[in-house]
Amino acid sequence: MKTTLFLAVLACVGLTVYGQKNDFFCDTCVSFATAIQNFVKEEIPLDQVEKDAQALCDLLPGDLKTFCEKDLLPEVEKIYNAVSSTSPQEICQDLELC
Repeated sequence: MKTTLFLAVLACVGLTVYGQKNDFFCDTCVSFATAIQNFVKEEIPLDQVEKDAQALCDLLPGDLKTFCEKDLLPEVEKIYNAVSSTSPQEICQDLELC
């Protein structure tokens, strides 16, 4: 279920992107961070969120998979720890993805 939510969020971003590549990275990061924020609110442990994020990246096609693995997966713990006090947009700006 959680992986499905991650996939749905990122697939929507991938399908609706029509702007610049930087907009794509920013929108994808914000969606990813928002999904993690929801998991934090549901009190889902970090190790489970990391597993679900990895499973999601494994399902994504092409550039989206590469971006997920290279830029988002290494930051899951940082995002997880920050979303309680920082907005997804601010987190992605801090990660220099927006």
